[in-house]
Amino acid sequence: MPDAVAGGSRVAIVSDGSALPRTADVNAMLRADAALISDLSGLVAVPRVILADSPDGLAAGVRGLPADVGSVLLAYVDAERAYHVTNELQSHGVRPTVSEHDVNAVVLAAIALRSVAFDGRSLRRCSMVVAGARESPMLSVILMASGVADITTWNSSDAAVFPLHSVLHGADLVIDLVNGPAAAADYRRAGITAISRDDVHVAPFVGVGLLRAAASTAGLGLDIEVLATCARALAPVLPCNRPVARGQGLTLTRLITDIATGVHLDRLSQ
Repeated sequence: MPDAVAGGSRVAIVSDGSALPRTADVNAMLRADAALISDLSGLVAVPRVILADSPDGLAAGVRGLPADVGSVLLAYVDAERAYHVTNELQSHGVRPTVSEHDVNAVVLAAIALRSVAFDGRSLRRCSMVVAGARESPMLSVILMASGVADITTWNSSDAAVFPLHSVLHGADLVIDLVNGPAAAADYRRAGITAISRDDVHVAPFVGVGLLRAAASTAGLGLDIEVLATCARALAPVLPCNRPVARGQGLTLTRLITDIATGVHLDRLSQ
């Protein structure tokens, strides 16, 4: 089947289960996600398990989806594999595909930008550490595209040579994707603003906004410019309450759809 382009009437929630235990019921999880996305977006969301033993195989499966699938969310896919797949599809102009890791990265970056602004710091002078950077390959890229100049990335495999505490020296803010929220208290005592993976509670609304923009606008790509622009727009309007009220969340969804569409239209006008 030929590669599809954006503008289809459906969105697909795709997984190979590579980020899940073998015992996980991937189909059931995707059905639940598809129901949520349909409810929030007003679009038909279809779950698809694509059995693939490599990133290239998963990318081929996405390319082979029906032509009326206008955008794709990769869910429960290993972070590095998802990064490879989205980059490959984007480079070949295949239907817009975003991973849950990308969506979380937009939200985490927005929280970081809001924190810097709240503290009265300059992005150019703020030192950030991303701990567990492999879990969110796009996060540092989005932060850099948003104006953050000083970013240190760290992974657990670095611990033997560079313990985490050593790279935190002089940091203003840490996005910790390795430790749980309990570590935040230790960071605060050290005078460091801390963000954890548990802070991405608005991610479903952001993801739906991106999927809806791509599914409804032919040619719209979910690339770094779109993701970074969405993060910057999201930062000043992030709700603090948890859980997020449905009305608040849908407002964020509309904002993200409008911002992503606006970036695309600006490109066309140049």
